[in-house]
Parts: sequence; structure tokens; C-alpha cells
Amino acid sequence: MIEIREYRETDAEAMLALIRQLQAHEVALYDRMKPAADMGSWYIDLLKKQCAEDDGVILIAAEDGNALGYATILTNVIEDGAGDEVAYAYAYVGDLVVAEAARRRGIGRRLLDECERRARAAGRDELRITVLALNNGAREAYRGFGFSDLLVDMRKVFT
Repeated sequence: MIEIREYRETDAEAMLALIRQLQAHEVALYDRMKPAADMGSWYIDLLKKQCAEDDGVILIAAEDGNALGYATILTNVIEDGAGDEVAYAYAYVGDLVVAEAARRRGIGRRLLDECERRARAAGRDELRITVLALNNGAREAYRGFGFSDLLVDMRKVFT
């Protein structure tokens, strides 16, 4: 049975393996990503710092004690209204990854469901997630969960 729970320090090794798996996938889609081997415990520390600053947590999807996926949910991201927008707060899913061997079991959906539950409990009316444009599988999965495009960040590479 899959359990969605908050991160524990004993999850660090398994979570780092998931981080590296995600990074290996994304480096093929975006050439400015760090190599998977460069990802270390510093990244988990960065996620914990973001969670502390923006009222968030790291969620772990576990089965029989083994971490199969994780997500970060920040429930108090502040858009300060500088420039042309009004100030507001929203919830943000930072990372979401499910181990390749555990995909197609609904684990990603369970993690997103818990992120949404926490966002609503924090009084937010908006949940955001970011995805690389070339990550078509994730984009379609997120659309299936009810996400829609908000901003499209475009680039032109000079050769």
C-alpha cells in the first residue's frame, strides 16, 4: 500500500536517487541542467530551506518503507505585486518525481492530490507547477490533473 507522508531524514538516500533520476531525464531536455552526478545532499538542503521560507513540506510516496517518489509543496509563495500585478499568495509544487520503475501506478496523482489538499487547507485558491516545454509526458499528466498554461517562457538560442 502506498503511503504519502512527510520527509524524514532516513529518506535522504532514496530521495537523492530520485533527484538524480529526475535530473538525468531533464538534462536530456534542457542543456543547462547540472549533470545528475552533481546533484547531492545540498539539493535536499535547498528544498528544505525553500519549504521553511514558503510554508512548505517535502512529501514522500512510500511503499513498505521504500521511497518511490516525492513532491515539494510550498503553500505561501508571495507575488509582491511589483510592476503590473496585484500582490497575492499561491501554492506551488516545486519538484515532483516518481521512480521510473513505479510509474503508471497513480503515485504522481496521489502526490498531487496531497499537494492540492495542503494548498486548500492553507487557504490558497491557486496551485502552480512548472514543467520543461519538451517534457511532453509530464505536461499531459498535469493537464489531466487540471493544470493549464499560465505563462509561456520562450527563448532564442544564438549559435
